[in-house]
Amino acid sequence: MTLSNDNTVALVTGADNREMVRQALTLLGEPFQKLIRESKRIFIHPNLVTHFRKSATASAETVRGVLDHIALVRNDEVLIGDAGFHDTKKAFRKFEYDSLSRSANIRLFDLNDDQTVDSFAYTEDFKKRAIPFSKTVADADCNIIVVPAKMHAYTMVSLSIKTHIIGSQVVPKSPFGIYARWPWNHTGYRQFHMTLADVYVEHPAQLAIIDGTTAMEGNGPAMGHTLDLGWLIASLNPVAADALAAYLMGIKPEDVGYLYYLSQKGIGPIDVSGMRILGQSPERLKRELRKPSSYSVISRWK
Repeated sequence: MTLSNDNTVALVTGADNREMVRQALTLLGEPFQKLIRESKRIFIHPNLVTHFRKSATASAETVRGVLDHIALVRNDEVLIGDAGFHDTKKAFRKFEYDSLSRSANIRLFDLNDDQTVDSFAYTEDFKKRAIPFSKTVADADCNIIVVPAKMHAYTMVSLSIKTHIIGSQVVPKSPFGIYARWPWNHTGYRQFHMTLADVYVEHPAQLAIIDGTTAMEGNGPAMGHTLDLGWLIASLNPVAADALAAYLMGIKPEDVGYLYYLSQKGIGPIDVSGMRILGQSPERLKRELRKPSSYSVISRWK
């Protein structure tokens, strides 16, 4: 799969996230329809980190908006899944993902149960340590990431690329009943951002939907304060989508390590001025969200 450097990002506002998805994907137009039409396997990857807090997860209605548009082009099966930190199946049930079958031909899939391919994460001394990666995600030629916009106490932000990479790592359940990925990834702030960037180069995604109506500031990805920013982003380039979301949340994109490393590889754009933004003007929507309490420490990835 090729990495996109498309600079087009749709930015819409409103209160109904399903309708906002419709507006954003309509703005993306024929390139989006071509992606859906020509893909062999579509996988939708929502952030379902926990079943304990709905505001930390991707809304089923946002996913439904994506399914609405896929159904206009094709009606074969669409896979939906994540490798949740706690219990993906409970998150499916609790947050009404089963109801999505009313909108499309879907199959819900817990990536924690998936077959795997080889991948890696960087150790403290910048060596590659093997870690299994979802075969379903690796094999899909249309990975659609659907996430809320969240701050993160280790990586500064939790947006589409972090969900795509960390939510595709398949690890055994710990004795505490969780799927702990931090022993592989929390080896250093620079190392973690490099892992996100370099694994993304190997396993890129094809569409990002970032929902600002379900946003989190402070100590995300699960314990922060929730708020409605009133915007939604869609792009066939998840790097550009994450960069614009970070900008709207009051973070300079170049201060987010994995975005910086991707831009150094010529993958972007991450500079908002270099984007073709359809819909709303980002300047009037930008807000200074409360940063994680660990911000002064996690900024040391540079």
